Amino acid sequence: MVVGVEGKRGLKTRLSVLGVTMLLSACMPVAVPMGGQVPPEYSPEEGRISSLESALADAMIEIEKMKARTVSSGDELPAIPPNAETGRCYARMLLPPAYVSRVEQRVVKEASERLETVPATYAMFNEQVLVSEEHVRLTVVPATYKWLEEHTEVLPARSEQVLVKAAEYKTVMEDVIVSPEELVWQQGRGELEKIDEETGEIVHQRRIPATYKKISKQVLVAPAQYRKEVTPPVYETLRKRVVDVPEHTIEEVVPAKYKTVAVQREIAPEKVVRHPIAPIYKSFSYREKVADARLDWRMIPCEREVSKDLVYSLQRALRAKGYDTGGLDGVLGKYTLAAIHDYQKSQGLATGRLSVEVIDALGISLLAAQ
Repeated sequence: MVVGVEGKRGLKTRLSVLGVTMLLSACMPVAVPMGGQVPPEYSPEEGRISSLESALADAMIEIEKMKARTVSSGDELPAIPPNAETGRCYARMLLPPAYVSRVEQRVVKEASERLETVPATYAMFNEQVLVSEEHVRLTVVPATYKWLEEHTEVLPARSEQVLVKAAEYKTVMEDVIVSPEELVWQQGRGELEKIDEETGEIVHQRRIPATYKKISKQVLVAPAQYRKEVTPPVYETLRKRVVDVPEHTIEEVVPAKYKTVAVQREIAPEKVVRHPIAPIYKSFSYREKVADARLDWRMIPCEREVSKDLVYSLQRALRAKGYDTGGLDGVLGKYTLAAIHDYQKSQGLATGRLSVEVIDALGISLLAAQ
């Protein structure tokens, strides 16, 4: 729907169906010759034209769908463009979805840590090391000897009796009893008698006198006389070896012995150091959809403004940007419309027809082109 606004009396609407001819021509089927024969294959030029027509048809169909959705949802656009300018033309065009380019930091490697083993630290120290403990040493001192001279009694003193005068004896006669007197019992009667109890005989006691005999014996008249003679002891000077100092043991305390040696000592134990490793992020660019496709009023050039010079300027600007317009003929044909559509899509502009915003985007002055 195209709305033109004219006069200072206010906004007047006039509805005109534009682009129907273009849409119908784009959607017209290819004529097939009589007899059912299929024409020869399309040339590359004809194939490109067909694809452009299909793109324009798809755009118009999408606009119609948006219109239907707008009506069903109750968000129908107002019948007159808001803030319309007098003498300008407007049309409902399809605005593409709005996207915003965003950059997101994503973790590609989680935070971790690195374990570092720090070896133990050692240093050299001088230390006193016990070589031998304190102990007692026993030393045997042998005995010492010396020579002594001493008088030794070889023969002890003795005494002896020396006979001075022999003893004097004399011979005398002496009666010596041979048998002593005894009493015996004999048979018969006597002064003293008794009866033998065993035999019954009478016995009497008879005295038998002792019998003697004479013997001669030596009788000491004068004892012998003796003189005591004493012999003194006999001495001899002897030289002998005697112990001067006996063997003995000396106890000597031997102090402990030490030696200075270089010893390696640990001054810091082995430890594990944890080094945190920060996470690694990577920037990911993406486009986020912030608005859906919708219909909106856009200012378009009125029919009187679409001059050959304007179309020629459009074709030249589009070709400069790499879009194929089918030539520089000043005719708003299929190629030029398809190039405009492609440019609108690439720039995120409203699509469906030629608009003032695409003319401005191409750097063309609408007034200068008339």
